[in-house]
Amino acid sequence: MSTKENKYVFIVEDNELYSMMLDYILSQNSTYQFIRYRTGEECIKNLYLEPCIIILDYGLPGINGYETLLEVKKQKPGTHVIILSVNRDVGVVEKLLRAGADDYVLKQGHGETQIIEKIETILKKDAVDKNIFRRMRNKSVFQKALVILFFIVLSLGLLFFKGQIS
Repeated sequence: MSTKENKYVFIVEDNELYSMMLDYILSQNSTYQFIRYRTGEECIKNLYLEPCIIILDYGLPGINGYETLLEVKKQKPGTHVIILSVNRDVGVVEKLLRAGADDYVLKQGHGETQIIEKIETILKKDAVDKNIFRRMRNKSVFQKALVILFFIVLSLGLLFFKGQIS
């Protein structure tokens, strides 16, 4: 894998027109490459591309959004998944969130705006998490250097003290 940060976002939607509209809206002023798939099987087959986010339709033909979500989380547990659906059933929403979906967006109304907001929120949180990890890692290196320096000074002090006694 390249050292460059992953820039793929999958759109998994069987409605070609809706998928194209999402691709168009989301790709405006974006540094991410959006890749569209019509089925859960196609999405799963291409997980090797390591998308940072998958926008996943719940009502897919073949393996549905729930089954696709389970497989994505099994193969790539760190991948963020936003579920799209026309289904307003709270039980379905809870089931998907328990299975690892980051969020659930209804297609009706202003779903596209919500998707953009949710993607931005997820990516900002990831950037903050990476920055915190980087700072912790740097702090850890600094702490190790301090411990090594302490033992060097202690050893030199002992050698000096031992030389003074003789």
